[in-house]
Amino acid sequence: MKISCRKKTAFNSRKEAIIIPVYKNIETLKTLTGKRIDDEIASIISSDYFNFEDKEIKSFYIEVKKKLKRIFLVSIPKDPEDSRFYLELGARFSKIVRQDRLTSFSIISFEDLYMEKKELSYTKSFIEGLFFGLYKYERYKGKKENFNFEEVEVITAFTRLKKYVDTEAENWNTAFENIYMARDLINTPAMDLTPEIFAGFIKEHESENFSVEVLDDKQIVERGLNLVKTVGMGSANPPRFVTIDYKGDPTTEKHVALVGKGVTFDSGGTNLKPTGSIETMKTDMSGAATVFAVAKLIRDVGMKINVKTYIPLVENTIGGCAYRPGDVLTSAEGKTIEVLNTDAEGRLILADALYTARLTDPEVIVDVATLTGACVVALGSHCAGLFSNRKFLAKNITDISDDLGEDIWELPMLKAYEKRIKSDIADLRNISKQKGEAGSTIAALFLKEFVDNWPWIHLDIAGPAYLEEEHPIFGKHASGFGVRLIYTFLEKYYKEQH
Repeated sequence: MKISCRKKTAFNSRKEAIIIPVYKNIETLKTLTGKRIDDEIASIISSDYFNFEDKEIKSFYIEVKKKLKRIFLVSIPKDPEDSRFYLELGARFSKIVRQDRLTSFSIISFEDLYMEKKELSYTKSFIEGLFFGLYKYERYKGKKENFNFEEVEVITAFTRLKKYVDTEAENWNTAFENIYMARDLINTPAMDLTPEIFAGFIKEHESENFSVEVLDDKQIVERGLNLVKTVGMGSANPPRFVTIDYKGDPTTEKHVALVGKGVTFDSGGTNLKPTGSIETMKTDMSGAATVFAVAKLIRDVGMKINVKTYIPLVENTIGGCAYRPGDVLTSAEGKTIEVLNTDAEGRLILADALYTARLTDPEVIVDVATLTGACVVALGSHCAGLFSNRKFLAKNITDISDDLGEDIWELPMLKAYEKRIKSDIADLRNISKQKGEAGSTIAALFLKEFVDNWPWIHLDIAGPAYLEEEHPIFGKHASGFGVRLIYTFLEKYYKEQH
């Protein structure tokens, strides 16, 4: 999608339609629209046709240079809202774009109406909401939609806003290319995204400063990644372990580590999931898709940062070779784990990956996983759970999430619960025997055992990664949640300044 910015009036727009934001008791937009359009707007908003309801969108036609031009009026509050408002407004307008098959439009920037010269995020958030709403997954459709939106033109009187859009617009496009990639991966059925296929897809994106190593099942055993091997050994599709090394700043060895849970299908193993829970388990690799998209986005925009990404890929299925409740496993670190439930497999493969990540002394480790149903029970499907062993990390990423409309909530890792993951016959057990209590916290405490004391963030995205009901920003099914969040967090706090 092309994003351009012009310092002109809406009257001179050559796009199919023009979006003009208005608020109640607005006086005039003449300097932005031109007198003809401004007079028509004054007539419309003083009639019963437009009511200034929340995010109301109404259209009319006006003759401009002997052609009918469609004008959309959108209702905004007189005082600026947070970014979520504009994200939701953009997502709502995307439905009109698709329904009416608009290929381009101009929009008068929200910043021009608010005269807020310091804040530049409103129009960007609207465009991001539009991006989220325009996503479609048609791989298995016999009849494709056969429609593509082409261009947004931002109209502004602010030189600073124009410079911002001109500088950043290509990065917004790149971000959503990678978000769409993540959503495609999450939406893909497990039969077409086995560990081998997924690893091969990642390998295809290798480049000079973006090296990809794929370990097959034999190499996984040789490297001592026993938990990855064990979780995957019940399936006819053997596991893979992917490491991506992005060198964006070769002048330093400092780097960050990303870890993503990649269970390409989770049957629950011997502790088989019931009907009602198993149908969407193709999405249990959402963490892997998210961190791969973040790493690739960082590469694509050329961010000056070094990132190592670790992606264990397995199918957790029933089979003659599948592991069982009661088995005792030895992790790559050497800690032994009593398996009480084979459906608590994500934390096992993450344990080996987190240990591997910490060996290279990263500045911070961020792991992403659809880890626990308990997190959905606690926070619902719109909010991810956040755990961290550093308060400042939790605050920093939470502040960013508010700005992006990607909701996270910090949950506790209570020291008193640590004894619940201690086993009588091994070092650890993979679940607590206190049924139904603090499932997300127990999982995080288990992971913490393999992070040691490295700065660490754990995001449990079991709720927002895949949405059964429509979200006001992310729509339905695979959401792409977390890509913007982690990218922005790393850009703000870990990018080298040169």
